[in-house]
Amino acid sequence: MKWVSLGPVSVPASWAAMLVAFLITGTFLAISKKKATSDWYGNAIFIFIMTWKLSVIIFQFKMSIANPMTILYFNGGTKGYWLGIAGVITYTVLMKRRSETESFNNPILAWIMTVSAYELVIGMLDEGAIWLTLSQFVINLLFLILIIFRKEKSQWQLELLILFTCIQGLVYSLKGDFFSVPVATYGVLAVFFSFWLIKGGNNQ
Repeated sequence: MKWVSLGPVSVPASWAAMLVAFLITGTFLAISKKKATSDWYGNAIFIFIMTWKLSVIIFQFKMSIANPMTILYFNGGTKGYWLGIAGVITYTVLMKRRSETESFNNPILAWIMTVSAYELVIGMLDEGAIWLTLSQFVINLLFLILIIFRKEKSQWQLELLILFTCIQGLVYSLKGDFFSVPVATYGVLAVFFSFWLIKGGNNQ
């Protein structure tokens, strides 16, 4: 696992890539004045990070009680990560039930932008094959453009989301890292958003 330095702190490259992806997507949503989606995204990211971070109390209870300062330096690991994903999914379902004020598909745009930014940054930080990183970025950028200009079509969004996820899996298979947390994450959230789009499409 490659590590990078953020000031006096060294963190895994994947963490740094996630942070940059969150900032890029959040900034785009704010600038494009997608208020409902921007609020959802900011809250979802906060829930994910806090759940992942504080879940160390659940999975390392004795250590956390014995030395509370460890909560500042550790997280819930892989289990905490998936707990955070579950928290985001739960929050998204609850939010959708309360709000119909904005385009149903904007969260799909936010998700694809997050993945695209993450893959670009992690590719540069890991110093992998530059041709593969650039090719993936160009393809992901094309998906973003299509999503932006055809966001009102639920069936179109669903097809793009499935194809987008399959391409990410293909890229990881070329890297020899198909059975990884990112691919599993993309798969789980693709299934969730697919059901979400199908249900929403039936209401349109």
